Amino acid sequence: MPLNVKPAPYFVYKQGAASMAIKTVWLGLNFEDPPPSDPKQSYTGGRYAVELCAQEGAHLTAFLAAPVFKIPGVVPGMGLIPGFNAPADQVNAQRLALAEKTREAILNFAEQARVTADVKIEQDIYAKLQESLLASARPSDILVIRRPGNYRALDRPLIETVLFASGRPILLVPAGWARGAKLEKAVVAWDGSGRAARAVGDAIPLLARAGEVQVITVSSASAKAAPVAGLLAHLARHCKKVAIRDLPVRPEGIASTLRKHATEYGADLLVMGAYAHPRILETFVGGVTSDMLVGAELPIFLSH
Repeated sequence: MPLNVKPAPYFVYKQGAASMAIKTVWLGLNFEDPPPSDPKQSYTGGRYAVELCAQEGAHLTAFLAAPVFKIPGVVPGMGLIPGFNAPADQVNAQRLALAEKTREAILNFAEQARVTADVKIEQDIYAKLQESLLASARPSDILVIRRPGNYRALDRPLIETVLFASGRPILLVPAGWARGAKLEKAVVAWDGSGRAARAVGDAIPLLARAGEVQVITVSSASAKAAPVAGLLAHLARHCKKVAIRDLPVRPEGIASTLRKHATEYGADLLVMGAYAHPRILETFVGGVTSDMLVGAELPIFLSH
């Protein structure tokens, strides 16, 4: 008598399965900074995210954070000062108004591009905004953040919070970037580390769409370049065209070497792992990640 045994479950993976596709793009904007002097730069991140969604057939989720600015109404030795928060109320109203104006613009961009989108505005103290922002960002494939010109100032906490705590890769777009989300040339910064491998793996959907991908190693006269034969073979299975360049380190350092080459090459995207050194060390002495975030003139794809 045959045993009544159920067959073991199995899974079928199809070529080009959705597991390697981008289907949810998250956009995070912080309205703590004053608006850019060029009004077009206010919408750089929104336009980029919408274009990326249109190219990937993805949904856009946007989180617009308007942190509450508050001046204590009680000063030691002086007691309560009536009307002391009036300037703070004005700042908060301006931040909220700019967020609402940006939401309208993003929804208009999405409608024109036939992209589905939901845009949330939240105004609260920074600690609560961080919690809501991370909860909103985590169920996504990729996070898009606009990098203002004064990165070292107010937006750095937002960028680092998302990078270190969201569990998702981020795509940082300079405020002055005018070429949109097109992806003809991509550069991969490769040092053979686990961080670089993670970044390449997370970026495969974008790298596969690029016209050509160039793997960059940076080495000095006293150090050999990281092995790349395996990486090139791997990327060749995904990408249309793959090449390699080993660059000597410029006197200004690795970050300057990467930035200059990416600009001369005409790259639309730079893929790299984030923070080889502890964050506290990078804060005080600098590092490739910090230097790239401050000075890069093209979108950077980062994984941690």
